[in-house]
Amino acid sequence: MTMAIVAAVLAAVTLLSHREHNATILHQIEGNIKSTEAADQWAFYQAKKGREHLYEAMADLASTGSYDAKSSDSPKSSVSKWRSNAERYRGEAEAIKTKAEELHHQSEESQEQSHHSHHRADRFDLGELGVELAIILCSIAVLTKRRGFWFSGMAFGILGAGVAVTGFFLR
Repeated sequence: MTMAIVAAVLAAVTLLSHREHNATILHQIEGNIKSTEAADQWAFYQAKKGREHLYEAMADLASTGSYDAKSSDSPKSSVSKWRSNAERYRGEAEAIKTKAEELHHQSEESQEQSHHSHHRADRFDLGELGVELAIILCSIAVLTKRRGFWFSGMAFGILGAGVAVTGFFLR
């Protein structure tokens, strides 16, 4: 009868262990996705900032006074056009930067959750080991008819279940 109870506890601890390992992988995947999205946003931000600097340089160049008679734009309209484009890119770049920083923060949170899940899974695995040892020792007790194996099996079972329960209290 004891072995049936220990086997049921083992099944529960094993289930918890597997689920926590899956949660670890899920959080890692989410973190990697957010990290990739953040990298994409940073690249987009850099492209916008590059265009902003280009337009500012073009405005500075146009304001130096060189004027092409063939151009339909006057120097002042060219300067204002370049400056307005630079300003537009500056505004877009700041919004992109904010989104990139937010995605980076979300990535870090997912990685933190992954580490937390991994530590919980370690506790469940260790508890699983204790309960498995309990089944082995109880089996030896049945074969040898020695109570010492049964008592040691119960001790390992209680210890293993206790270690597994501590996985719920990790913060």
